[in-house]
This record gives sequence, structure tokens and C-alpha cells, in this order.
Amino acid sequence: MIDLNNIMRYHENNRIEAKKAAGGFPHSLWETYSAFANTIGGLILLGVEESRAKELRVTGVPDARGYMDVIWQTVNDPAKVSANILAPEDVAVHTIDGKEVLVISVPRAGRRQRPVYIGDSPFTGSYRRDGEGDYHCSAEEVRAMLRDRDDAPADLAVLEARTPEDLSRDTLRQFRLLMAMRRPDHPWNYLPDQEFLPTAGILGYGKDGTTLHPTLAGLLLLGRRGPLKEVFPQCKLTYRETDTGFSLATNQPGCPENLFSFYTAVSRRLTAVSALLAEGSAAQADLAAAMKEAVLNAILHADYFGGGGLTIQRTDAELQVTNGGLLRVSPDQAKAGGAADPRNVVLTRLFSLVKLGSGAGKGLKGIYHLWAQQGWSAPVLSEAFKAGVTSLSLPLPRREFSPEDLTRQLIAEYLTEQVSARSADLAEALGLTPREVQTALAYLKEKELVVEQEDGYHLRA
Repeated sequence: MIDLNNIMRYHENNRIEAKKAAGGFPHSLWETYSAFANTIGGLILLGVEESRAKELRVTGVPDARGYMDVIWQTVNDPAKVSANILAPEDVAVHTIDGKEVLVISVPRAGRRQRPVYIGDSPFTGSYRRDGEGDYHCSAEEVRAMLRDRDDAPADLAVLEARTPEDLSRDTLRQFRLLMAMRRPDHPWNYLPDQEFLPTAGILGYGKDGTTLHPTLAGLLLLGRRGPLKEVFPQCKLTYRETDTGFSLATNQPGCPENLFSFYTAVSRRLTAVSALLAEGSAAQADLAAAMKEAVLNAILHADYFGGGGLTIQRTDAELQVTNGGLLRVSPDQAKAGGAADPRNVVLTRLFSLVKLGSGAGKGLKGIYHLWAQQGWSAPVLSEAFKAGVTSLSLPLPRREFSPEDLTRQLIAEYLTEQVSARSADLAEALGLTPREVQTALAYLKEKELVVEQEDGYHLRA
């Protein structure tokens, strides 16, 4: 609540709307009610206007009690407003400088109530707040909110126009190897692919009850580039580093083609980066885990039907992770570790099969705690409603390193995990050029950190 006795200190913004309301009840109030409910909530002040100097001043309303009656009658009429999200204490009359002001505190609507709209159609009566004004939601924004209302996992839908051949066999093999390594006692490890895929929810039966097709989650996780582009034409996964010039994008040949291979490639880069940023620090492993968890959270919460996709950018100062789709809980709930409400339930289960996304990193709450513990600048979680995206910015500890340093660290990390590899394998696995790999290996050999043997390069014992 703002300080109403010092109202001249404020001006209209994305959470405050002033309406003079001297000539009668302002019916534009309902557009603002819808807009605040569908974004982050806000205050509507009746009997207040904004001056040319952008200061609020009290004008008063002629019949505050009568206006209050109109509000309750209208908000409880489903033919006029789709949902009443106001509690009795959210509408109150205040006397300021001898004048009556009606204050309506509109909360953020829950995802099962959005879109809150006026009239008989969400496509014509839904609004969102942008700066000082309310804008009419696009059809895609309305569809995104309607998708989020449904508790049935959207990513469990069976794509009857697709076939099991649309899945990448190489990615499936990598996924199953990692699952066998991390969950060696899991009974699904012993199933052949044709049984594992439907059991895990990667394939599902069509309407005929006999033919298997990829589920949305299965295609996203393991799909080949072509089929993914056909089903999700606007979806793009991008990772870039401004200080090294390195980039990955799923629409580029030779780059990861699906969520699992994309996450694996990005995870390797972030592990190596954390080793350079926090070398010798007890926080090195925690930093790596937190950055990778930020990426995985975005993957699990992204709306792949919209045009936002997933963009991860690392500069020398921060890691910014942006995903299509808005938060399904409030930012405060997300940061406090409230009840998880992932948009992609089946994807969450699939990643948990390889012990990813199972809550081990304690989500956003754990990330904020680590940054506070280390004394780093606090992360910033934000939503851009008009663009329909959510962003998490993680300020990084400052320590300079060169692209060559990062390449060497990547190779060292890979050889730690895989024991041995040939230079061509390193280039393919790490997204590096043969020349970058050869230069890095020459340096590591000179420093006696790696040795070359018949089966490839090894870390020196």
C-alpha cells in the first residue's frame, strides 16, 4: 500500500492507476482491473488524477459509497467480469485532505483464473499492464494464459501426425547411458527401446490404441531437428557467450537439435566456466550447480508453443536465462521456494530419470541463498508481459579468462568424465573447431597435463 497521506510523491506506473472519476463511475476501471489481474496486480485510485508534472493529486469522488456498490455488483456479475479476485478488504474508502478517495487493491490472479477478462470473450476482453497504460491482449497472449489454466500436462499430448522415427537415436542412446550410470538399479534400464519409450512417456498410443507416436515431451527431449521445427516452428534454443564469441543454436546444422543434447552442451560450458570463475573456492561446485539449475528450470517452465523459445547468454558479468512463458506462480513465491508448478510435467519426470530437475539444487530459493551467502549481487527474476517471457539474471564473480583458457578447461572436464578421447571426438562433443582442439591439446601436453596414447588423449595420472 502506498502512503496515501503523501500521495503527491507518486505517479502512475505499472502498479498504480489514477482516475479522476468526477463525472460518474469510470467504466475504464474494468480494463485496468483485467490488466492488473493478468500481470502483477496494482492499485486503482478513484478520486485522484495525475498532473502535467506527473504528480498525483487528490480530487475526490462525489459518491464513494455508491461507487463501491457498483464495483461489487459488477465484479460479481460473470456476464460483465470473468472472475472476482477481490477480497472485502481490497476495496476501501479513504479520506485525504477532507476528500473521499476509493482505493481498489487488485491482486495478481492465479493461473487457473487467468485470463481475467471483461465481457463475454477472453479474446476481446483481456488486458495487461504496460507502463502507465493498459493494452489489449493479443490472441496468442490469451491462448498462452488459457493453456496455463489446464492442469492436464500439455506435454503428455500424443502427436498422431509424427512417428517414432522422428526421435534421434543418438540422443536416446546418450539419455539411456546417462540414466544407467546415475540410476543403475532402475528397472527401466533393462527394457528394450520399444518398451522403454512408451513406459517413460516418450511415446504414447494414438486414438486407435495400437499405434505409438511421440508425445510432445518426447519430441522436445529427443526429437530430430526437422520434426521439431515442423511441430514448433517458432521455438529456438540459443546459447551464446559475448566474451568468447561462442554460440549454439538448435536451428544451425552441427549444433544440438533437441532439449537433452542442448542442455548437455550448455551444462558442459557452464561447468568449465565455473571452474575458471571460482577456481580454488569452496563455492566452485555450488556455482556450477546453480547455473545449470537455472538453465534446467527455464527448460522445464518454458512455453514451447509461443515464440519465446529459450535464450541463454553469458557475459563476463552475468548469466541471463530467458524462456518463453510467464511464471505460473508469483515471483515472490518462486524465490521463496513455494510449491513447484512446472509447465512441462512430463519433461520434468524425464529429466528426473537422469537425476536432473529433482530439486537437489533447491531451485530458485537455493540460488538466491548461494548468492547471498557468497556476498554476490542478488539475482534478478523478472517477467516481460508483452513479450511473454521470463528472465533470470545471475551476476557472476568477476575473474578474467581467455577463450583459450575456457577451451582447455572444457577438454580437461571432458577427459575427466570420459577418461579418453580423440581430437575429432573432442571437437564434435564440445562444439569446437579441430584447430581449437589441436591448439589446446598442444598446450596441455606441453604443461604435462594430458598424454596421448593409442586410444586417444588422457589426463596425466
